[in-house]
Amino acid sequence: MATKTLNIALDDQLIKEIDNAVKKDMGSRSEYFRRLALRDLQRRREWTKVFDLANEKGRNMGITSEQQVYDIIAEHKREKRSK
Repeated sequence: MATKTLNIALDDQLIKEIDNAVKKDMGSRSEYFRRLALRDLQRRREWTKVFDLANEKGRNMGITSEQQVYDIIAEHKREKRSK
């Protein structure tokens, strides 16, 4: 696997916190950032799936605007309060 080197500027306090986290995990700074990046990518994929499913559901319900979503939520809240 080809690798690229990135240089980033961090303040001393943040570096200390990262180094403390690295010591606990018995890894390297590089490994720490790789895991962090992978975790972020996984979260983004999960959120993309959630939004895709929600958008599909909205289309299936005939919702065409954000305002319709707000109206549906408001109506649901009104119904819930009246029970």
